[in-house]
Amino acid sequence: MAVEFAGVGASEGVAFGPAYVHLGGEVEPERTRIPEGSFDEELARFRAAVEAVAGRLRETGENLKGDIGEEEAAIFEVHAEMADDPELLEGVEERLRNLESPEAAVLAVGEEYAGGLAALEDEYLAARADDVRDVARQIAVEIMGGGAMGLEALRTPSVILARNLAPSDTARIPRGMALAFVTAGGSRTSHVSIMARSMGIPAVVGVGDALEAALNAGTVAVDGGAGVAVANPDPETLAAFEELRSRREEEQATLYEYRHVEARTADGRRIEVAANLGSASEAEGALEWGAEGVGLFRTEFLFMERDELPSEEEQYEAYSAVARAFGDRPVILRTLDVGGDKSLPGVDQPEEENPFLGWRGIRMSLEVPELFGPQLRAALRSAAHGNLKVMFPMVVDATEFRAAKRILGTCQEELEAEGVPTGPVEVGVMIETPAAALGAAELAREAAFFSIGTNDLVQYTLAADRGNEKLRHLQSADHPAVLKLIKMTCDAAGTAGIPVGVCGEAAGEPAMIPRLVELGVTELSMGAPAIPRAKQVVSGI
Repeated sequence: MAVEFAGVGASEGVAFGPAYVHLGGEVEPERTRIPEGSFDEELARFRAAVEAVAGRLRETGENLKGDIGEEEAAIFEVHAEMADDPELLEGVEERLRNLESPEAAVLAVGEEYAGGLAALEDEYLAARADDVRDVARQIAVEIMGGGAMGLEALRTPSVILARNLAPSDTARIPRGMALAFVTAGGSRTSHVSIMARSMGIPAVVGVGDALEAALNAGTVAVDGGAGVAVANPDPETLAAFEELRSRREEEQATLYEYRHVEARTADGRRIEVAANLGSASEAEGALEWGAEGVGLFRTEFLFMERDELPSEEEQYEAYSAVARAFGDRPVILRTLDVGGDKSLPGVDQPEEENPFLGWRGIRMSLEVPELFGPQLRAALRSAAHGNLKVMFPMVVDATEFRAAKRILGTCQEELEAEGVPTGPVEVGVMIETPAAALGAAELAREAAFFSIGTNDLVQYTLAADRGNEKLRHLQSADHPAVLKLIKMTCDAAGTAGIPVGVCGEAAGEPAMIPRLVELGVTELSMGAPAIPRAKQVVSGI
C-alpha cells in the first residue's frame, strides 16, 4: 500500500528506486566500568581512538574535495576538530578517573555537549548537535574495535531511509549509490541537507515518526523540492514522478545559466542576490553559485566551538578572509548574536525564564566590552581588505543603535591612535523585532542600510517559537502582520534613501521573492545553492 509522507524539502530533485533502510542505531557500550588502577591504559586507548577517528575524518575530507567542493569537504575538518576538542577530552578523562569506561564516557560527554547545542535558538548551531553525537559515536565504536561504520556496503542505487544521517555516513556511500535521502530528523541547515544539496541528491528531512511506516517499503519516490516522498508508489504515481523528474532536469539546466547574471526586474530594477555564510570556508562555494556579496555573515560559529573567547587577531583573520574573497562586493558582518540560552566562554550569563526574550544580541554586546570591543576592532581592521559592513542584531530602538555606534567609533579612534590600518565601514540595523520595524523611520535616519531577518521577525510578531514543531504552520513571512512590518521597513528605507535586504529564509523562497521585491526590498540573501533560482525569479518579475 502506498504511503505518502511530508517533511522539509532539503534538496531539490526527483528520484525513485529501491529503499535502503539505514537505522544506524544507538551504540551500546559492552562495559560501562573499568577496574581500579587501569586509568592510564584506558586513557591511552581513548586517545588512540580519538587519533584514529580524527585522522579518518581528515582523510575523508581530503578525498572528497574534488567531488563535493572545498566548502562541504571542510565539514570533515570541523568534525575532526570536534574529536580533538579539549572540552571533550577533559570531560572523558574526568569520567575515566571515576572509573567509567572510555566508550561510555565519550558517549555521555558527547551527549552533554550535544544537548547544549540542541537547546540553542540559532537553527544552524542547534543542528550541530547531531554532528557532535556522530563524532562521539565514532570514537566509542573505535574504542570497541568496530572501526569505520556506515553505508559503504551499498551496491544498488537506492533511496536511503534513515532516522538521521551524519556526514560520515553520507561520505562513505559509494558514488552513484544514493538516489535520494529521506530522514526522520534534520532541518534545512543540518549537514545532511547541506551535503545533499552540494552532491545534487534529492532529500526530504524532518518527516518525523511517519518514517516508521515506510521502513518496510520496496520502492520509494522522492520529490526533494516539494518535501514529499511516497513509499510503495502505484504505477500511476511512479509515472507522475517520472514526468516530474524530466521537467526538473530541464529546469535545472536552465537555472545553471543564471548563476552569474545580474538579477533585474522587467522594469530594470536591480536586485542584488547575496549569500548567507557561517564561516570563511564557505566563501569560495558561494562565489561559484553566483553570490554578489554576503548579505549575512554569522560570526557565532567562531565563538561557540571553543572554551575561550576568540582573540581580536583570530577574528581579524576570519573576517578579512571573507572580505578578501569578495573583493569589492559587499560583506555584511553581523555582530555576535547569542545570549539567553546560549552560553559563551568567559561571559557570566544568568539563567532566564524566557531566554528568547532575554539578554541576547546587541543587549549582551553593549554590556560586555571584552566581547564587543575586540569584535568591532577586528571588523574595522578587516574592512581594509574589502567592502565590509557591520550590522547590529536584536536592535529595538535608536538608543541601542547609537550606543553601539559610539563603541564602534571608540574602537576606530583607538586603532587610529595605534597606527593600525582600517577601512571605511557602513553600519546597519538588522530588523528582526516588531519594535525595530515600527521604529524604522527613526532608525533609517541613522543607519546606512537595513537587513530584515524574517525568521525572528515572524517569531516575535506571531508569538510563535520557531523551534516548536506544532507551530510550523505559523513559520511563514507570508502573514499579513509580518508583511505590514516589512512594508513599513521598506518605506522608511526608501524615504531615507538607504537599501534594505532580507536575509531570512523568505529571501530564498520563490513564492516570496516577488512579494518582497514589490514591497521594496533591494537585496536578497540566502543559502548559496538557492541563488540561481532567485535570480531567475527576479528576472521574471
